[in-house]
Amino acid sequence: MNGLQLKVGEHYQYGGSDYQLVSAQGNRYQLRSLKFSKQIVIQTYDRLVNAWRNGTLFKTQEAPFAPRMDLIADALTNRQQAVLAKRLHYVMPVMDRWGGHLPRQAVMTLLSEIAEQHGEREPSYGALYLWVRAYLSMGENKLALAPRKRTSTNRRIFSLPEVVQELIQINLQQLFYTPTPCKKTDLIVAIKCSIDACNEKRPPHDQLACPSTSTLYRIITELDRYETDRHQLGYRRAIKKQKWSKKCIKPQKLFDLVEGDTHTLDVETVDENGQLLGRPYLTVLLEVRTRIIAGWDISYNPPSAEKTMRALKRSLLSDNPYGGLARRYRLDNGSEFANARLKSVLSDMGSDVTYCEPGNPDQKPHIESFFKTWTTSIAHSMPGTTFSGPNPYDSEANATLTLQEVINKFEEWLTNTYHPGFQNGLGQSPQEAWDEDQADTLAFERKRYSEEDLKRHLLSVTYVKPNNGRLRFEGLAWTGPAVSFLATQYPGKPRALRLLYDISELGKAWVSDPNSSDIFEVAAVDGEYQNGLTMHLHEMIKTRLRVRKLSLNYSAAREARVQILRELAGAKTKTQRITRKRAEERGDFNKQPSLPHPAVTTEIASNHPLQLHPDTPSDFASVVTKREK
Repeated sequence: MNGLQLKVGEHYQYGGSDYQLVSAQGNRYQLRSLKFSKQIVIQTYDRLVNAWRNGTLFKTQEAPFAPRMDLIADALTNRQQAVLAKRLHYVMPVMDRWGGHLPRQAVMTLLSEIAEQHGEREPSYGALYLWVRAYLSMGENKLALAPRKRTSTNRRIFSLPEVVQELIQINLQQLFYTPTPCKKTDLIVAIKCSIDACNEKRPPHDQLACPSTSTLYRIITELDRYETDRHQLGYRRAIKKQKWSKKCIKPQKLFDLVEGDTHTLDVETVDENGQLLGRPYLTVLLEVRTRIIAGWDISYNPPSAEKTMRALKRSLLSDNPYGGLARRYRLDNGSEFANARLKSVLSDMGSDVTYCEPGNPDQKPHIESFFKTWTTSIAHSMPGTTFSGPNPYDSEANATLTLQEVINKFEEWLTNTYHPGFQNGLGQSPQEAWDEDQADTLAFERKRYSEEDLKRHLLSVTYVKPNNGRLRFEGLAWTGPAVSFLATQYPGKPRALRLLYDISELGKAWVSDPNSSDIFEVAAVDGEYQNGLTMHLHEMIKTRLRVRKLSLNYSAAREARVQILRELAGAKTKTQRITRKRAEERGDFNKQPSLPHPAVTTEIASNHPLQLHPDTPSDFASVVTKREK
């Protein structure tokens, strides 16, 4: 207990997580997580000692083969064990006959006899002498005859003076540990120049010995690969090279676990007129036990809560043959998944949600494997593919597929290729695995819902105090006879009522007393503005009015809505066109407000302009004929 002894190969618990000590170089120790491949800790000895004294670091397992010699012998490679056995059947007879004394002639005769028995060439007298000396110097330990590596386990840099080590580290930080590192030859020259410059300031009797070019080259090649990549390539690419994983345990029951994620499709798409729009996004929910795709969504909308809700709704509908509610969902830590609304909905339905650690896709390997299968087998064969990286192929110029065509291709591939195709991880196809589970009479019945039930579950909830028979929320207002009835149920000031609303249709809502199960429908105060309005479009309108420093009133909001819809309808650039498509997918155009028709004028024979009523249809035409006198 006088000090902390750290050995490579030992297991420690540090900060509540389990680690293995993989490297000890100088004063720096590298620990790697035993659970997550991307968790690497590099600490100095002093910091580890402080953690040990505070109780946040303690050993959980000794280094392999440390206490027993027989285990060390078992750890030798086949070649090392063969060399050890060969040396033993020469050394042991010599030791039994003469001990430490080695008469040359008699020893050589014995070596020839032993070599003839084994059908091999006898060793030289000098080699036998060295074997016997090593055997005796280690207390007659047979492991002394095992072949050893000539290279030292310690890096060459730590055998140099501390001043030289510091100069080498300074040059590494400035010239090599950068996104644009210099060549090794240039780095070696810089190190030598630094040592020469330092010697100019030192007295003649205290000059630093400059390492040779070959020594400096070996020092550079011995640098830790992870640390070098982390400085030159960045953390993500460096940690990717250190990847390792374990085989996942197969869930015991159907819909025990569903993995979900969103992926940008490697295909450029166009609209109905052939105008380039961009790459759509694919959200998938995969049932892990059978690898069946339970729900998915392809749209231009980037990862968002609404997009995830659409895929979830599709996976829960009763008319989906592969649908069902999972007991546990493992989702990405992105904003489209890690939101309170989604977690609340699944919790209400009886499911649990777990999120992966940021930048750890290995925690949901099945969905990542699915995206790779789709990308390599289909997406890279489509016109307009981006090939997941730089490529001489002009993706935008060759784009011909519309979003609906991509959706059709995906559906066809799921039905005809993916679900009936053999998978190595399963040992069968997802369809066969699904059919086997369906044939199991002991399997639990899947939970599926009608569209009306899902609407009820997917409604958003807030609590609002009624005011003059109205419920106001986020600049919107609903009213109805039930509002006044619920507001006057209890004496005193009105209590907050439970308001349920649909973010994709704000024209109506539902209200109830928090202590009652009775629900009443309420209508929008200004139906002209709220009917067909989505929460997304409403937020855009509020933002526009805020920029113009206008108060949020229904008149200004209606004008802003009309203006936004007209801008989206008149999209000309690629950015504007994809913005319009995303608005259509969110439902912003489901029911457009009545746009005021510009006044239509026509001329009669007398060339006097005729002003028509603003509600006159745009295709109205008048015919004027000359009246004969």
